[in-house]
Amino acid sequence: MKRLPAALPLAGLVLIIAACAPAGKKPETPTPAPVHALETEAKAMMAQLVVAPDSADAFTVRCDTALDLVNRMIADMEARDTVAGAADIKFLDTITNLGYSIGFGESSVVAEANPDAALRGVGDLCQQRTSDVLTRLSLSKPVYDRLTAIDVTNLNPRETFLLDRTLRDYRRSGIDKDEETRDKVRALNAELAEISSEFSKNLREIQGSVQLDSVAALDGLPQDYIDAHQPDENGKITITTDYPDTGPVFSYATNETLRRDLSFASGNRAYPENVAPLRRLLEKRYELATLLGYQNWAAYVTEDKMTGSPEVAEAFLARVEAAATDAAGIEHGRLLAKLNETRPDATTVPEWSSAFLAEQIRQSDYALDSQEVRQYFAYDNVRAGIFALVEDLFGVQITPWENAPVWESSVTAHEIHRNGQLIGRFFLDMHPRDGKFKHAAAFPIRFGPTSDGVPVGALMCNFPAGDHATGLMEHRQVETFLHEFGHLIHQMFSGQPDFANLSMSNLEWDFIEAPSQMLENWVWDYDTLATFAVNAEGETIPRELVEKMIAARDFGTGLGTLRQLVFAGVSLKYYDRPPEDVDFDEIWDERQSALSPFEALPDVHRYASFGHLDGYSAIYYTYQWSLAISTDLFTEFEKSGLRDPETSGRYRDLILAPGSSKPAATLVHDFLGRDWTPEAYEQYLINAARSGTEEK
Repeated sequence: MKRLPAALPLAGLVLIIAACAPAGKKPETPTPAPVHALETEAKAMMAQLVVAPDSADAFTVRCDTALDLVNRMIADMEARDTVAGAADIKFLDTITNLGYSIGFGESSVVAEANPDAALRGVGDLCQQRTSDVLTRLSLSKPVYDRLTAIDVTNLNPRETFLLDRTLRDYRRSGIDKDEETRDKVRALNAELAEISSEFSKNLREIQGSVQLDSVAALDGLPQDYIDAHQPDENGKITITTDYPDTGPVFSYATNETLRRDLSFASGNRAYPENVAPLRRLLEKRYELATLLGYQNWAAYVTEDKMTGSPEVAEAFLARVEAAATDAAGIEHGRLLAKLNETRPDATTVPEWSSAFLAEQIRQSDYALDSQEVRQYFAYDNVRAGIFALVEDLFGVQITPWENAPVWESSVTAHEIHRNGQLIGRFFLDMHPRDGKFKHAAAFPIRFGPTSDGVPVGALMCNFPAGDHATGLMEHRQVETFLHEFGHLIHQMFSGQPDFANLSMSNLEWDFIEAPSQMLENWVWDYDTLATFAVNAEGETIPRELVEKMIAARDFGTGLGTLRQLVFAGVSLKYYDRPPEDVDFDEIWDERQSALSPFEALPDVHRYASFGHLDGYSAIYYTYQWSLAISTDLFTEFEKSGLRDPETSGRYRDLILAPGSSKPAATLVHDFLGRDWTPEAYEQYLINAARSGTEEK
């Protein structure tokens, strides 16, 4: 998951990441224009990095100062009467970069991760205020008029590309509307930023739990899990809805009541608190979209993506459903057969038992015990192994970032170098704590410049911490770690020397997950795992065990894909109609009953904790779209080998390094030598069905 601000007034100007020299061919560099004094002031402010402020008051002052400077820069650009040119494009790039760097980059880390609740509050507020200021910029007629007056014959290709995209996004922001309409757009964007903040705060701070009366209720769970969940002074054991607690319960707990109760608590987290904010998000986004001339929010938000429309997205999802349905039916039949061994009268599989039964099948049909597997994945070793993989694959070196401004003692900080040159810095905030972001995501902090002119990012996850005694991870968590780290290195490689807004910051959202999804394949490669997967005795994971993992890998693919299609369908359908026509439960239940064969828990309201309904809004389909692209990309590695330096170098230079200096489809074409197609992904899903019919 790539963490982005939920409401970006100039979506084409400010989005995701980076700022360092790309690894591939350097872009044409125009003759430098004189640097404006305000640009110098902005760069000096961005050269400082404040992610661990001393106090709420201190960060408020920093936010005030940054937004005041952004406003002064906007006013300066609005008042210019000189001939417009490339210097204006660069100046605007600096304005948006400054706004993002402090108002979203630093503020998101403060809001989502700082241990101090007061600081989290001012981080939220700064993001709201930044949205207001950037909305002003996105609706500034004088700035837009100045940009349209630029003679494109005097621009180089990169300047022309950025200008075209910028003008497109000004038009999408409502710049061509009358003043009254633009005022309404400003007000709606301000409301959306405030609502998003409320929705995210609830997700961050509301935690569900289940209380148990004895350790016996934890039967089947790993011993280290049991040791970490001992009775309190009242004899009660608390199991929370945080990921480190829920995953092992659903996979290993023989106590069906515990699995059911925890599933209910997880499904109702942030309910009913997030019902009203979600309703307001739908209402305000619909009002904004129709005000701008679109039929609904889904039509608006897909227009600048690879799909271009909700209809294209829906047609793609229908193709995926057709390819996955057979595998899902076979898999459900196997789960039901396993359940019938203990419950002969069962005719369907309870949703809360699906992971547990899948684990039983892995043991009986594939001779694979996931608890045995996790003995080889201690967090400290996993981190070192992922670092080593990235270093080897992409020709970089990762070293400690000395004296980095960490915001909590468990946060680590690192630098990444290539050919002896610093190209980026990043933080790892990887373990759960109260008030912290509860999912897994990469947070961009700087596109550039910093004091060293490189990108800065942060990874926030919720994994166990430490060695084999305390930090054992599920293999799927290792996969998630590498996925999110893939977003981080994409940021590091995609920095541009001339424009922050040609970094990864403007890459289409329905491509953004593809590079990270493709990288997941390496944690299924024995040669990769053998470099870091060791047990407490230092013994390397056996090749035979990895072969069992690979044999069982595709089991559950069909059901898992249909589950993703439920989320994607809900996401589109909540936003493709007037909000008064949206019944949250009815739409969710309809999609679930149409696609999921499982027995569902009654009175569960998962939409309240489905954070993507805010940040991704209608476009959760992007995970499946990106996965189809990533499957096509991976065919190049399958042909030449996962460690082939020529292929990984081309991938780094043609997919990662260009950032958003080209459309995503062009990047993929450059690497594949052809247009991408979903056929490889569809074939993979069809093959999953075939493998499910083989005798185990």
